[in-house]
Amino acid sequence: MVKTIDKERLYGKYYKHKQSIIDFFTGAGTGLVISCCISPDSIRRTVILCIGIAMFFIGGVKKLRWDKDVVEYLEKQEKEQ
Repeated sequence: MVKTIDKERLYGKYYKHKQSIIDFFTGAGTGLVISCCISPDSIRRTVILCIGIAMFFIGGVKKLRWDKDVVEYLEKQEKEQ
């Protein structure tokens, strides 16, 4: 029972860390894209817009992988019980 609690605590920290990284990329990417919408045209704006879109997509890809990891973890837990 103690091993199960330790394992769940370890996985909980891992998944919380992954979720915070996903939130950072999607939030920062969204913020950059929105700020570029109200700024005047320039090369700097275009570069920042590209970086924002890239960050948003990186967050989306990480989210898809994270969802896959969670499903695998839950299936693994069902097999152990």
